[in-house]
Amino acid sequence: MDLIQSNGQPRYGRFEQIPTSIDVNRYEYKTPYGKTLKGWRKQLKYKKFKFCGIQHAEYTIGVAIADIGWAGHGFIYVYNHETQEVLEWNANTILGRGTTVDEQPLFSQSHFLKSPFELEMQHANGVRYITVKKHGEVQLKARIFCAGISPLSLCSPNGINGWTYTQKKTTLAVEGFFINKKKQTIEFNEKSFASLDDTCGFLRPETAWFWLSCNFWDANGQRVGLNLASGVNESFGNENCLWVNGALYAVADVLFVKQDNQHWTITSLDQKLNLTIETGWRRFESLNLRLVGSQFSQWQSRVSGTIQTEQGEIIHLNREYGLLEQHYAKW
Repeated sequence: MDLIQSNGQPRYGRFEQIPTSIDVNRYEYKTPYGKTLKGWRKQLKYKKFKFCGIQHAEYTIGVAIADIGWAGHGFIYVYNHETQEVLEWNANTILGRGTTVDEQPLFSQSHFLKSPFELEMQHANGVRYITVKKHGEVQLKARIFCAGISPLSLCSPNGINGWTYTQKKTTLAVEGFFINKKKQTIEFNEKSFASLDDTCGFLRPETAWFWLSCNFWDANGQRVGLNLASGVNESFGNENCLWVNGALYAVADVLFVKQDNQHWTITSLDQKLNLTIETGWRRFESLNLRLVGSQFSQWQSRVSGTIQTEQGEIIHLNREYGLLEQHYAKW
């Protein structure tokens, strides 16, 4: 199944199976006034990004590659929860120079290069391969296994004629290693988890969202993952979901509320999800060029509270590691 239909429009809804391809060339993009855009004008409107979060017992790692039309962007950070030490790097490139984001769901190869770092993300046969190099030396190498996990696969309309496709997986097994700030080699183990977020589409010219990602082993030895969002992918369903041992369960619409500088709450419309968030170190970016701009915050967080599943089981979160994000973009 191609995400884009023969009539030039995308399929909408949550999909049981991941689309085999996304042929954006078939998509007919029109301005709000009915003019069809092609070539570079259409390409500048198309946004693509990939994010991987890896949770180690002591560390949280974030790696991303983004192509937002007028710029390419890449970043990596390694955060030590015990010492609060951070190894962080990010860069932008004009008009996506040195940036390739391959949005194909089943087989893809993405790349970001700006000295001294090189980021690579490849996907084939249900495995995501991630490599980060600095001055040609490997700083992170990960193999992430997607088998046995029900993916979130969703496409929803936005604005007058745009759409967003997102594909998310969590509680994924990961093998490999990374180099911390003290230049020590740390290996991933059987308790390490990875989360993947692949998103593309013709998003609103002015977009803002809240997002929470969390995965952990609960007191009963279950693999629990959580993806919550507000402000995006809400016009035909939502992307809120809970994973328990690889099975995906839908979650109702949620509300993010900032209580103060370090505390948030998230509640669902049906009251089955009630979480409190305590934030710590923040990865922050702010860019205001008037016609385009972005303000991005991603906090290292501790998540507590309860979630009631469809079967009535109560999932307890006791200061679990998570990522809380607030993002505003004018693009």
